[in-house]
Amino acid sequence: MPDTIAVQPFIDTFPPDAGTRVPDADFITYGEGQLPPALIELWHSHGLGWYGGGRVALVDPGTWMPVLQTWFGSGVTSVPFAVTSFGHIYHYDRVNGADRIQCLDPHFQHNAIVSEDGTAFFAEHLTGSTSHLADLRELHKAARDAQGELAMDEVYYFEPILALGGQVNLDNLQKGNGPEHVADIHRQIAARQYS
Repeated sequence: MPDTIAVQPFIDTFPPDAGTRVPDADFITYGEGQLPPALIELWHSHGLGWYGGGRVALVDPGTWMPVLQTWFGSGVTSVPFAVTSFGHIYHYDRVNGADRIQCLDPHFQHNAIVSEDGTAFFAEHLTGSTSHLADLRELHKAARDAQGELAMDEVYYFEPILALGGQVNLDNLQKGNGPEHVADIHRQIAARQYS
């Protein structure tokens, strides 16, 4: 396990919300062979749930895996582990022995590598000025004021969806089941492309 100091910048910037829960030992043991040590340390010390006043959640990969399969096919090898309040999915795999953390932005149909080190992802990327969390800070506050706090696996979103011409406007803002909504974005885009 990494020294907890390594991920302390993340905890300082995004302290765990009241509802975080440490998963059971079997859950953690299952994750130990598949996910970065920094994430396992966060599971051990603080748990799954929302951090930073509902800005980012450490999620159960099993709940969000069907979403990645919808977007990338059943052969996808990366594992979803964190989600922003607007449904950006962070997913992890190892390539040639090195960490790779990607972010799926479903609203603009973009997937990019954001870090090649699990500890740096938490301590530098998420806390940095170029992450989705930094970009969405004010919008998150406005969304929370308008719609209330998110339950686990809920996200804020806009209807109509941004990928099909929707607008970032609080009048269009909704909240609901994150895995269902993010998968539905892909289905709506595909239906439009093939109609």
